[in-house]
Amino acid sequence: VLQQQLETPLPLDDEPQPAPRAIPENRVAAGRNHFAEPAVREPVAPRYSPAPASGSRPAASWPNAQPGYQKQQGEVYRQLLQTPAPMQKPKAPEPQEPALAANSQSFGRVLTIVHSDCALLERDGNISLLSLPVAERWLRQAQLTPGEVPVCAQPLLIPLRLKVSGEEKSALEKAQSALAELGIDFQSDAQHVTIRAVPLPLRQQNLQILIPELIGYLAKQSVFEPGNIAQWIARNLMSEHAQWSMAQAITLLADVERLCPQLVKTPPGGLLQSVDLHPAIKALKDE
Repeated sequence: VLQQQLETPLPLDDEPQPAPRAIPENRVAAGRNHFAEPAVREPVAPRYSPAPASGSRPAASWPNAQPGYQKQQGEVYRQLLQTPAPMQKPKAPEPQEPALAANSQSFGRVLTIVHSDCALLERDGNISLLSLPVAERWLRQAQLTPGEVPVCAQPLLIPLRLKVSGEEKSALEKAQSALAELGIDFQSDAQHVTIRAVPLPLRQQNLQILIPELIGYLAKQSVFEPGNIAQWIARNLMSEHAQWSMAQAITLLADVERLCPQLVKTPPGGLLQSVDLHPAIKALKDE
């Protein structure tokens, strides 16, 4: 029995193999599996098209096709790129004015106020003292002196009425045209004179004192010149500043430099005095 069992062939090779399972295809809605198919390479277009045969022109593959590289045009373009820039002539250096020219029309820089009415100035390393009342007087004289046009007259809110003598009335009538050029307008009657307008420098003055003094001065004159009258008025005006400040001094000097530039070049006596620092410097070095 055992031998029969051993002679019986094993059914391993004779048994039928199971049929392979059918894999359902992907649904159309889910799309195709491109990775399950071999990739198909598209033909690569040549980078350079072969040269056309002589005597024939290549047909353009699109309507706005441009011709290829042309040697003559390329050579011209290369020459344009290599053309040197036009040489610019160097500008001649502008003549530089000396640094001192900027201060030729200036008294200098205000350092401080000395003794309430003098300005200590510095210009080009030099120190000087300037009398502010004298500078103010020169400025007023320039403001009162008529130029091409008469000085502007400013009407008074309250006209000044004064009693005058016959001699004073006669002097006023003779000087009326000269006073009009200075901006002084008046009207006279039998024994009085009414001042109706004065120039700007007189607006802040005490006219009840100044005008009678002016009438007395005119009564002693035989010739009435606007310049002489303006000089007398400027010398007799009261200063508006008992104690000068730095700002007031700077403003005054700016007006003087603008209206009286001749005073900067040739200052009159009593206006500007230089200060010699050499003795003080020498004394410091000797110690």
